[in-house]
Amino acid sequence: MDFSFRPLEGGYEIPMRVVGANIYYEWLIYILMWIPIGIFLYGVYKRVRIWMQARGEGDRKEPVGKRINSFLYHTLGQTRVIEKPFAGWMHFFLFWGFVILLIATASFALWNVTGFPPLTGNIYVYFSWFIDIMGFLAMIGIAALAYIRYVQRPDRLNDSKPLDGWILALIFAILFTGYIVEGLRIAAQIKLAPTMAAIAYEKTASPIGWIFAGMFSGAALESMLSWHRFMWWFHMAISFLFIGMVPFTKLWHIFTGMTSYYARDYQPQVARPVENIEEAETYGIETIEEFSWKDLLDLDACIRCGRCQEACPTYNTGKALNPKITIIQALKKHMDNKSPFMLGEGDGDMEAVTMTTEAEIEGVIETEKHMIYDIVTPQVLWDCTNCLACVYHCPMFIEHVPKIIDMRRNLVMWQGDMPSEAQMAFTNTERNYNPWGVGWANRADWLQERNIRDLVTLLPEDGGEFEYLLFAGCAAAFDDRYKKAGEALVRLLHKAGIKVGYLGTEEYCCGDWARRLGNEYLWQTLASQNIESFQRYNATKIICICPHGYNTIKNEYGQLGGEFEVYHSSEILARLIKEGRLSSASQTEYRVSYHDSCFLGRYNQIYSEPREVIQAAGGALQYIPKSVEFGFCCGAGGGRMWLEEEAVEGFKRINETRTEQLLEVDPDTVIVNCPYCMTMISDGVKEADPEGNIQVLDVCELLWQCQEQVADLAD
Repeated sequence: MDFSFRPLEGGYEIPMRVVGANIYYEWLIYILMWIPIGIFLYGVYKRVRIWMQARGEGDRKEPVGKRINSFLYHTLGQTRVIEKPFAGWMHFFLFWGFVILLIATASFALWNVTGFPPLTGNIYVYFSWFIDIMGFLAMIGIAALAYIRYVQRPDRLNDSKPLDGWILALIFAILFTGYIVEGLRIAAQIKLAPTMAAIAYEKTASPIGWIFAGMFSGAALESMLSWHRFMWWFHMAISFLFIGMVPFTKLWHIFTGMTSYYARDYQPQVARPVENIEEAETYGIETIEEFSWKDLLDLDACIRCGRCQEACPTYNTGKALNPKITIIQALKKHMDNKSPFMLGEGDGDMEAVTMTTEAEIEGVIETEKHMIYDIVTPQVLWDCTNCLACVYHCPMFIEHVPKIIDMRRNLVMWQGDMPSEAQMAFTNTERNYNPWGVGWANRADWLQERNIRDLVTLLPEDGGEFEYLLFAGCAAAFDDRYKKAGEALVRLLHKAGIKVGYLGTEEYCCGDWARRLGNEYLWQTLASQNIESFQRYNATKIICICPHGYNTIKNEYGQLGGEFEVYHSSEILARLIKEGRLSSASQTEYRVSYHDSCFLGRYNQIYSEPREVIQAAGGALQYIPKSVEFGFCCGAGGGRMWLEEEAVEGFKRINETRTEQLLEVDPDTVIVNCPYCMTMISDGVKEADPEGNIQVLDVCELLWQCQEQVADLAD
């Protein structure tokens, strides 16, 4: 390495760039750089130490290959980020611009010290051109992101902080001053060059720098050289400031996001298991340390982009819950404030946890604040519908819903603190195995009531073989409106020649709603009883009409040893239509808007099958913006079916808001595929259409009507 001063020259016979030319004591940079690197590493150490205080289970090691692929795919491709196109692509340019500039800086520094890689000739020209363009795209990206935040100001960015602006300004300044330095260097080289041809290669190698050089063409050579030295050191100083700031600001998301891509939950539709529940000393999560390391990582990974907030049905109807602010950011602030005590660096009694009122919170030290009652608040937790929109749309794979369920578990099973309606539903289910509280002995009566008793094999009375076991669920058995949907499904399966078994009084509530309200013990009890019934009759293939039962039996019963082949009714019906075992309509009969159930759609990615059935049954599907993965919840998930919803002043209830969206396309029929959705959307339609011109049907009902119409035409 050459420690001597190297003057700037007016071009080189072989195109190249001499690193540090015109900079006195340039070699000092290789010593000074360890200051920001040391600060950066210290910050990383502090943050990781905080994560390591987590006591919850957080094994995210397997499968390694899949996790490495996720890390590379989502980091390099920025795939989650660009799902919101304009802001996403601007972030893509910024990310890759900085990555390329980092690689380029390291490469030129290495070449300066070792002579490798050989950055001369055409290699220099094309490499430098690529760097110049990528840096310019990064500058455009940061300017566009600032425009979105401070000019467009979308509601999802409603919590901007002063530091957000300073960070944007710092990044822009780093990029801009880089071009100033480059422009001054090229302008000085032009002055020094014997002919323009001697330096002409820089016009290709540094197209943006060449434009900046034109800004200084009228300045004196000595002035250019002086300003070049000053701006070079200034550029390095603010770059070092950026490096040192990373672990202490929102810039930390650069690394926490990548870590989250590796450690993401591959089964977000599955509630976290509680092992050995009978021996547990506490239930749920009450303190920040009881979360897993991935939960604490999530708090650092949040960039406050607001996509979760934008998609949340409770936030959009004025409720207290805001997944960004009242869950993730509230917990992050609590973690940061409590971290000195977590790391043993602060004074205070870690065991002192009191339940304080809002008025008392101010001035209370962090260790004395109760995480659930003082930081998050129970109302926020009970507002959640578990629709999974926050998790699905988060570019960082942050797990909002599991945290909410864990805190609900503490409220229900440890604090004994829950809404009275939830307590009633729990009691009804404990006594009669269904939340309606109807006598369990009447569970199979709906078959006689709907005249389909002879179309199923009722177990154990009928005995015999069956191809599929029908898990009709509580709604088909006890809800008068949804009995019609259950009837339609049974008749369709019978028409297709499928022999169906039904457990009757040996079928228990699936327990999904209880688990998501926080009553893990009740869910495990019900799930264990159902698994025992399924295994008793050798049921291997199960059909569910309710997406909540479908999700928990398919994805969660395995936690208790119940592995089955589970189908939603729409999957079976779509297949039977393709096989020609069920008829299709010859013409369009209905103008249809279709409501995607959260537990069928976002939870299980079943979007096409219900639509195929609707179209085959004569439905003309109308496009609704909030559909498929952007579907808006009906308001009944996460156990909210059994809780009262109070409309917030200036807003409508969730189901009414969703109904308005469905009716915007002027349908004559609204189609659902879930008993909860049927109740909520039907109530909304009655409110919006008191004359009853719009019908609300289940997918099964629509298809059965089609079968009857086809039969009538044949006669």
